[in-house]
Amino acid sequence: MTRSPGRPVLVVADAPPGPHPSLYLPALLAEFEVHAVYLDVERGEARERRVAALAPARTVRPVADPGAVEAAVAALAAECRADGVVAFSERVVHAAQAAAGALGLPANGPEARHALQDKRVQRALLRVAGLPTPAVRMLPSPAEVSAAAREFPFPAVLKPAIGMGSLGTFPVRRGADLADTWSAARRLVDADPRVAHWAPVLMLEEELAGDPAAARDGVGDQVSVEAIVDGGQVHVLAVSDKLPLSHPYRETGHLLPSLRPASELEPVLAQVVAAHRALGVTFGATHTEVKLTPDGPRIIEVNGRVGGSVPERLRLAAGYDLTTQLARLATGQPVDPSIAFHRWAAYLTPQPPTGRHQVRCAPTWQQVESAPGVVRLLHLTPAGAVVDSDAGTAGTLLRAVAVADDPHALIRLGERLGTEHFAFKSIHSGHEEPWSADPHQFHGRPLRESA
Repeated sequence: MTRSPGRPVLVVADAPPGPHPSLYLPALLAEFEVHAVYLDVERGEARERRVAALAPARTVRPVADPGAVEAAVAALAAECRADGVVAFSERVVHAAQAAAGALGLPANGPEARHALQDKRVQRALLRVAGLPTPAVRMLPSPAEVSAAAREFPFPAVLKPAIGMGSLGTFPVRRGADLADTWSAARRLVDADPRVAHWAPVLMLEEELAGDPAAARDGVGDQVSVEAIVDGGQVHVLAVSDKLPLSHPYRETGHLLPSLRPASELEPVLAQVVAAHRALGVTFGATHTEVKLTPDGPRIIEVNGRVGGSVPERLRLAAGYDLTTQLARLATGQPVDPSIAFHRWAAYLTPQPPTGRHQVRCAPTWQQVESAPGVVRLLHLTPAGAVVDSDAGTAGTLLRAVAVADDPHALIRLGERLGTEHFAFKSIHSGHEEPWSADPHQFHGRPLRESA
């Protein structure tokens, strides 16, 4: 395969979720000779849109099996004599970096990739480095579940060691609830094509209590830190405030830049940088979840990928092109981490009521897209669909990107998008349950509880 003279050769590993190629590929094509491997798991119009968006790349190869992504990326990168490999979706980022590393191209080492993907390894390394971490216990089988129900401190959080989108993540208030919750989480994880092929162990963690003083001005007690890592140097691009979570631990929205003062964020950033060092992260984008507790910030997890909608929000709020910067990093070129915000951008993901419901009434695409501030609507659950809070953040009512000069307008917009026009019927009770317009009742609580 011949190379284009004077242009770095880049292999992109693409997959949902993550930035859509329609958003990032045009800028990459202006600077790189682009070849693409994509995880071919979508159907219908979604697949057609992805295929059409990737078509301008010089080579486009579908891969149906997630386990075959690494080999496909390595083969294409060797064939086109690539200068670098880049990926933005958590479904393929570690496979893409493994392929790049094997070819001597920029990537995290295998130990860092393992730590970024497997929470068991990550927790152990953070603890060894002296970072405060919650108590944790692995639950590979019912026997360990029975022992943990007697011995572990509750309340606790059950989650898969390898997961995404809050899949199989549940609160466990007392030991007597653990066995049933473990069985439900195991079924969900084993049936989900995004993670089932890893067969991740379920783990129990001590629940981190939030600091009530941190949940103010319409945001919750968690933040995420968006960074780019170049040669082990962590460049923080932004801190995102999370809107209050919906039960159980489901994300309802992110706002960047953070509304918190720099003095409040300093200890957060110090822990994030220390966590990167402990895990040996030297390359790429990271998205670190942090809980703000009365005892100080605590790392929930460090992810070796861009955060949900972060590239688009950085473009909207600061004119910063994260995906192109990562492509430059992947091909051995210098990156520019300097960033200046001139407005706020939000990723709004209102969640359904707790439990299993049928959507009786939903807004139209036009109604959501015409709401002040909405830039792009990515998903809208239609009337007649069944929603289940157990599905994790994948079960969101809608996903929208919005921008405004006033951050509080975006917070109010997130509240309205989840309350206006939606009504639900419990699958079990048959009662129709409109959501309350009261923002204090919005996050995961219907006006009347399901029977």
